[in-house]
Amino acid sequence: MVERPRAEPAVDRFARRTGELFSYLFLASMLIIAFEVVSRYAFGAPTVWAHDTTTTLSAVGFVVSGVYTLQRRAHIRITLLYDRMPAAARRALDVVNELIMLAFVGLLGWQSSLDAWKSISIMETAGTASRLPLPPIVKSAMVFACAAMFALGIGQLFRDLSRRSRDREPPP
Repeated sequence: MVERPRAEPAVDRFARRTGELFSYLFLASMLIIAFEVVSRYAFGAPTVWAHDTTTTLSAVGFVVSGVYTLQRRAHIRITLLYDRMPAAARRALDVVNELIMLAFVGLLGWQSSLDAWKSISIMETAGTASRLPLPPIVKSAMVFACAAMFALGIGQLFRDLSRRSRDREPPP
């Protein structure tokens, strides 16, 4: 009997596409830095906004990359030990890891939502000469990333709990 490939769950598809889309923030950061270097050294006209903007874009890209990494199950693990364990032990470790991750991301998301709400309500600005309202963007991205990671973690937890112990690897 030929096994048909399983459809990618919507939350996984969303996380993958979001990660791919947000990866372009690093390209935008690089282009802004190049613009700043040319502007400063070729034309003697430095900007006050380039540093804060690239820092914000990179921070948002970094935070959202955690969602993509979790979807790919590509976080760091000690493969020397993990790969030598029986499938049932790996499954148990995956479940324990997901429970710890859910607790951490849930608490981080809760606190981040309080910080983001306060930042938005006072329209917090960067503490630099640009005075751009960038902190609410980064803090809101953290809330988004935590919520997405929590949803992904719930899905992965249920898949791992339903996975038979004879299965070698979880689906990608």
